[in-house]
Amino acid sequence: MSNGSPPARRRPPSGTPSGGTGARPAARRTSPVSAARAPGAATPRLICVAGPKSGEEFSLEDGEYVIGRAADNPICIPDTSVSRKHVMVRKAGAGWMVSDLGSGNGTLVNGEAIGEETPLANGDVITLGDTELRFEDVVNSTMMVATPSRGRTSSASSAASGSRGSSPARPPPRVEGGRVRSARSSAMAPPDPEVQRKKMRLKLLAGGVVVVLFAGLGIARMRVVKEQEAILVRKGEQDAVRKELSTIFQDAKNLVREGKWVEAKAKLEELAASAPDYPGVKDYLQHAEREIPVQERLTEARTALARNELGKASAALGKAGESQFLYEQVSAAKRELSELADKRTREARAALDGNQLDSSKAITDDVLKAFPEHRDAKIINEQAAQAITVRDTPRVIPTGPAPKPWEPAVERFRDGDMSGAVAILNACMSKNPQCKKLLAQMSEFSTLYKRLEDLEAKGLQKLLSLDKDITDGRTSKMARNAGTRAATIFYKSASSAKASGQWARAMEFARRTLQADPGHAGAANIISELKTKGRELYLLAYSLKDGSPEDALPKFKDVVAMTPPDDEYHDKAKSWVEKLSR
Repeated sequence: MSNGSPPARRRPPSGTPSGGTGARPAARRTSPVSAARAPGAATPRLICVAGPKSGEEFSLEDGEYVIGRAADNPICIPDTSVSRKHVMVRKAGAGWMVSDLGSGNGTLVNGEAIGEETPLANGDVITLGDTELRFEDVVNSTMMVATPSRGRTSSASSAASGSRGSSPARPPPRVEGGRVRSARSSAMAPPDPEVQRKKMRLKLLAGGVVVVLFAGLGIARMRVVKEQEAILVRKGEQDAVRKELSTIFQDAKNLVREGKWVEAKAKLEELAASAPDYPGVKDYLQHAEREIPVQERLTEARTALARNELGKASAALGKAGESQFLYEQVSAAKRELSELADKRTREARAALDGNQLDSSKAITDDVLKAFPEHRDAKIINEQAAQAITVRDTPRVIPTGPAPKPWEPAVERFRDGDMSGAVAILNACMSKNPQCKKLLAQMSEFSTLYKRLEDLEAKGLQKLLSLDKDITDGRTSKMARNAGTRAATIFYKSASSAKASGQWARAMEFARRTLQADPGHAGAANIISELKTKGRELYLLAYSLKDGSPEDALPKFKDVVAMTPPDDEYHDKAKSWVEKLSR
């Protein structure tokens, strides 16, 4: 090296660029972000979308909520298809759970029966019998969003950290031919082509790997997105089908409430064809098989009642059998039949008094087909039958002995001719003891009859008894007047007893009234009213016997008091009185 050449320039250290440390800052991690409740977020609630309380909302705070028909529940649903203690909804952590409490009809969540405690999500529909509750909890249904963390590889980090604050050590001087090469001569040496090619291949290979990785990640992400979209489409289709099936089932249940079992069965069969395992359909179809024949008999009975055909109506109701859902309608038809029987009996009495014998007989024949033990109808029927026999029997001219001497006097008495009857008996009393006996009876009858307006119940009974003895049970015109007077007195006693709640006494005096005057409308109405009230009171007591037997017992006793022994509810009520008194 000549002394005149300029000195060689020193290179900066080869590990770092000038003016820097040579290391890039490490990537910062981003922690996941959790959804927080907004200050004005709505509280969880249950919204009734079907059933007796449709449209009402129930807010849910922390704690437990028992839902059922009982009035003491936090949420009371007055639905007969809901059990007294049906389900319980309770807070569990940040969410809510629902569990069935052993209900009779079971509990569905989104159309599926639940057997264990089940978590609730926003929009879930809880079905309790005929009632449906939608659960809404906007806050707890919010999705949790997280930002993925990114960082360098450990190798990159370690490389960066290793390059901070110091320069890499220089390589030792290279020795060639016993001489040490200076740094300047090493730096000015040309690069090795083979080494350059190896470095380029490594860079290309690393770049290809990165491209393949990113392409794979993109394809995987697209596949996940497509799968999620397909799941959402399937879920939407399933929700649409479930909603359609729920609508059909609700329509069928509405028809059941209206008593339209034939139309309800068609809806249920349509639902069963689409979803054979849909909860509750099989049970309702079984009910329909039992209730449709009852509905047909009920329709037949109502048609017969509209035509005053009591016998046909009674036969149709007798074939109806027991019904779980149409019980009230069948009971109402039976009450209507009983009331119509009493009304037709009064019409038969009016026809008999008007000498319309055939009409009276036909009406009472029909009444007795429905109620063979109807006392008033039997009496009128027998009287009409006897009158028809007398009317249709040819009169035979007597050729035998002359009539008995007192018989003309009895006929005069029946026609109301007391003076003529007494004259005949005075003429024959010395010759025949019967004439003398009848004369004494007629004299006593005449004395009582003159005081008819002042007679009390006992005197009237005596008057009617004398008339029966004199006429041999064929009743005179004067006895009818006495019967009207007696009926008035008995009716007052019956009305007073009814007003004071003395049901047995009211029933007894009303029956006495009808015996004295079979056509007395007031007494007939009292008997009909007491029978109807007795039936209604029996049904009320029957509904209370399981839950409140102490309230049902006095009502059963009142039914026994206000119904005659031959009434169907008399024996039933008496039996329950004995059972509940034990």
